[in-house]
Amino acid sequence: MNASRRHFLRQSCGLAATAGPLLPGSPPPTPWGLAGGGPLAADQAPPADTSGYRALVCLYLAGGNDAHNWIVPTDSTSHLEYTRARGPLAWPAQQLQAPGSTGQAAGRSFGMPLELAPMRKWYEAGKLAVLSNVGALVRPLTKAEYTAGGSAVPPKLYSHNDQQSFWQSLAPEGAASGWGGRMGDLLQSANAQPLLTSVSACGNAVFLTGHSVQQYQLGESGPIRIEALGRDRMMGSAQTAALLRRVVLAGGSDPFQSDYARLTQRSLDTTALLSTALTHAAMPALPTTAVTLPSGGSLRLDQEGLARQLRIVAQMIAAGTGLGMRRQVFMVSVGGFDTHANQRRDQPLLMARVAHSMDWFLTALQGAGLLDRTTLFTASDFGRTLTSNGQGSDHGWGAHHFIAGGAVKGRQIYGHFPITALGTATDVDNGRLLPTVSVTEYAATLGRWMGLSRSELGTVLPNLGNFSVPDLGFLA
Repeated sequence: MNASRRHFLRQSCGLAATAGPLLPGSPPPTPWGLAGGGPLAADQAPPADTSGYRALVCLYLAGGNDAHNWIVPTDSTSHLEYTRARGPLAWPAQQLQAPGSTGQAAGRSFGMPLELAPMRKWYEAGKLAVLSNVGALVRPLTKAEYTAGGSAVPPKLYSHNDQQSFWQSLAPEGAASGWGGRMGDLLQSANAQPLLTSVSACGNAVFLTGHSVQQYQLGESGPIRIEALGRDRMMGSAQTAALLRRVVLAGGSDPFQSDYARLTQRSLDTTALLSTALTHAAMPALPTTAVTLPSGGSLRLDQEGLARQLRIVAQMIAAGTGLGMRRQVFMVSVGGFDTHANQRRDQPLLMARVAHSMDWFLTALQGAGLLDRTTLFTASDFGRTLTSNGQGSDHGWGAHHFIAGGAVKGRQIYGHFPITALGTATDVDNGRLLPTVSVTEYAATLGRWMGLSRSELGTVLPNLGNFSVPDLGFLA
């Protein structure tokens, strides 16, 4: 790699980006999801360290998760303040399980709802950590600066589309690339199959789109096939099926036709390669027995979309080394977190869906000896208000998130857990928390684990220089 080419890549990766964000209503995955025309892997700048294999998995909670009820202060003073602020949304102390250690100030204690017991198990095992009060920030911000407004305040706060985009790309809606994809730009040269660097199991996501790398989209059962081109017969005729393949794949003098044929052939080839690899990537089947939940409902993982997404990701991770992969970035998603109404009714099931799906995923990877090579982290549009609107909570800002995997330094709440009350230094309005940790710092810590150097992280995360903590310490 010559210096000028590396400089060009870094400059292009550092441009502000934007494209349609993922989430409910996003287009379904297509067989052409892998078929972009970027530079080949040989044209990518090598990252600092791509030894071994590592996989980064984003679990996106679509709609804005109310994380105030996922990790709850339980010491008497804090829980009273929390209850006063939350009103009918507050989680009763008797329905909370205390983690063994937190790393927060003396005298403070916390609990997790019984629905999150499968996640608490991994926390206690030292394989899951909490990152408190994370949110969209251009640079560190005070409450006074927020009140005064100006360019230091992230644009279009509390808007689903814009904050989905900011979390995934660090730019408002319209960004052309995401920070996961920009990591892929720098990582794909380490992979024998660069088209499988950036992989979505939940449809199109700006998070996974880079300047040169394009996301490969999977279905819950594996590659999305071009059915018509895979048939031996069409309209009862083998000749018709063969003719269709010849016409589609023939190319020709027209540039569009030629490119379409090339990309279609690449899709077919990759589907065949991946289908074979996944056949040999054994993972347990999802259980068909219903789990009875503390709330009184039940859950079957084999019928749970998030669990099915995580299972195909687990298979991809298991197949990774056999495919010559060293670094992969994945995304899965589950919706329903825009809880303006019926929050106390719906939130327990949402928690259980995430907790049991994560537990299955981590257990399967541990059984395959792959947990140390995988880090899963949560993300969402934004947090929610501490106050209730009567039945639910409205759009907020800072929120708590979870990181799990073999490299996680768990049994710890990272960052300063805010006072869960109204009128504090972090309450900017109606119980909306001013973040004390930025998405940029969150991403930088994950990127460092993936092997990126500080300078490379600067091309992935354009605002990194505005923050003094490029590594939050939750990964070994």
